[in-house]
Amino acid sequence: MKLCLLLFLPFSLLAQNNERLLEQTSELLLINQDPALAKLARSGTVEGTAEYYLKQGQNYSSRRDFEKAIVMFEKSAELDPKNHRYLGEAFLVQWYDYPRALYHLTTYDALTPTLDDFGMNSYVSYLRGLAHQKLNDHVKAIEQMSLSINSTELKYGSDWVDYTNFVNRAISYLAIQQPKEALDDLNKALKNDASSPLTQFYRGKALMALNRRVEAETAFRNALISLKAFHLEQGTHQEDEYNSICEEQIDDALAELK
Repeated sequence: MKLCLLLFLPFSLLAQNNERLLEQTSELLLINQDPALAKLARSGTVEGTAEYYLKQGQNYSSRRDFEKAIVMFEKSAELDPKNHRYLGEAFLVQWYDYPRALYHLTTYDALTPTLDDFGMNSYVSYLRGLAHQKLNDHVKAIEQMSLSINSTELKYGSDWVDYTNFVNRAISYLAIQQPKEALDDLNKALKNDASSPLTQFYRGKALMALNRRVEAETAFRNALISLKAFHLEQGTHQEDEYNSICEEQIDDALAELK
């Protein structure tokens, strides 16, 4: 009997080992079939944590599987409210759902009521301003962008403000018929990046609204030259991911001056 047990045990252990090996092999095959899972497996992230869902969301987003990305980001934000930032930025930049972008950015910022949180190379107030701009609420857009811009100007000076911040606030100033304020912003933007076609184009718009037509034409022509140079260097890449221009817009603006 003992001999039978001794003979049986090695086979029993071997069967268990084989079963575990089959399970592990199946898991590996599943992971290898899904690049997002493979990347997570390599990272050592614990399944079910906020970090796990955040990384899954980022991986699905990079593969343009946005439905799955949203689900993962939302699970991550449920476990860690700080991750509302990622949802807000994703809805703003990738999915163009501006009401939801506002909700998540505001929820994230509310975690620290006395602090204008920083995210994606910009203050959250600036990102909220962009969302308001896309919803055509330009007064609110200016208010929110100004919180970000004024904060940086007070601490470091206007030279430290990203020129696109000035340009995008100027776009909202133009939308509510305040070309002088827009021109002030665009002159600051031009000082921070003299080669920007986006700045030159909207500067032309502001000058045209102020009936400074000769200066407006010069600005539009400079915008056209700068845009062609930009495309030669950057290809199809846009100068600003929130607001962009094309040669046809500049041609139309020049035609308005005739």
